[in-house]
Amino acid sequence: MPPTLYRITRVTDPLRFSGIDPSDALLPSSGNRFDVPDGAVLYCATDSTGCYAETLARFRPSATVRAAVADAEPGFMVCGGIPADWREQRVGVQVAIDDALPFLNVEHQATHEYLTTALAVEMVALNLPVIDVGVVRGSNRLATRAIASWAYDARDTDGNPRYSGIRYMSRLGDYECWAVFSGTNIRVAHREPIELSNPALQRVAKSWGLNPF
Repeated sequence: MPPTLYRITRVTDPLRFSGIDPSDALLPSSGNRFDVPDGAVLYCATDSTGCYAETLARFRPSATVRAAVADAEPGFMVCGGIPADWREQRVGVQVAIDDALPFLNVEHQATHEYLTTALAVEMVALNLPVIDVGVVRGSNRLATRAIASWAYDARDTDGNPRYSGIRYMSRLGDYECWAVFSGTNIRVAHREPIELSNPALQRVAKSWGLNPF
């Protein structure tokens, strides 16, 4: 894995791990992709562009909005705004992991085959014949949380954790991402304010037709 990872996060707690309520964990559309019901996860990306893609996706105008203005006068543009307040409340950080364990690569075909066997009961219950890219990048959080829980609970012969987290690809583009499990030695190596002129911010905003303030 890279020597440092990136996060776009709130200024007040840059290493705040994501958790999920047990009741929400039973719902296929709740929570983040690799949240663990009995643990916590810190989401990162290999580069800052991936971070901005993941965090700014919520500002993209939906298909419903775009359809509603399809008959607008020529020249009318649907443009989502990124409030200045969003930037002011967040910070970009580089994080380093000390003495990391392996990360489960859920993008690899061999991993799909192994997990289909290891999680056969869970996949049958979800009516999924096999684990593949469509499952690990899909919207069914019950499937991806089953994978995360298996990896989080995996132990070696001495009873120690086998993984520091999960390596996966963003569903938004060719961005490498990391779900880091709680218990991993992670620290902030660098932090910087999110300036309007930030190249990664501008690059992602432009690609999606967003207007940052």
